[in-house]
Amino acid sequence: MTDDRGQALVVGAVVMAMAVVAVVGLRAAQDRMVEGVRAQRAGEAAAEAAAEALADAYVAYLSTVPSGSAEARLADVPGLVADAKTLAAARRAADELARENGGRPIDSVTAVCVGGRIEARLVVGGFQHHAGFAAAECSRP
Repeated sequence: MTDDRGQALVVGAVVMAMAVVAVVGLRAAQDRMVEGVRAQRAGEAAAEAAAEALADAYVAYLSTVPSGSAEARLADVPGLVADAKTLAAARRAADELARENGGRPIDSVTAVCVGGRIEARLVVGGFQHHAGFAAAECSRP
């Protein structure tokens, strides 16, 4: 009779160990999923912050061009979004928001003026994010 009880204890201990391993594995998988979602949201927020910085620069630039003038039609918005100072401001905004949201550092920031839009394009932790807004000056051939 003691042999059966001893075997039952061993089987019970093995089953408990398997349950512990399963719970630990599930917890680790859950932590990875939550971290992935957090990184995705931080990247999206960083892209929005970069686009906002570009929008601020865009509005400030257009306010210096007289409306209805020949200069307004020739506004160099593509040059503005390619300017190092504009990109630096977009990167600072993206870095700050990514850091506040617990995201990874920004790998790269680019800005494009194409298809009637200005877009901020970021790479964060190997993942691409983008955000933008309409800009008529970006629809010229």
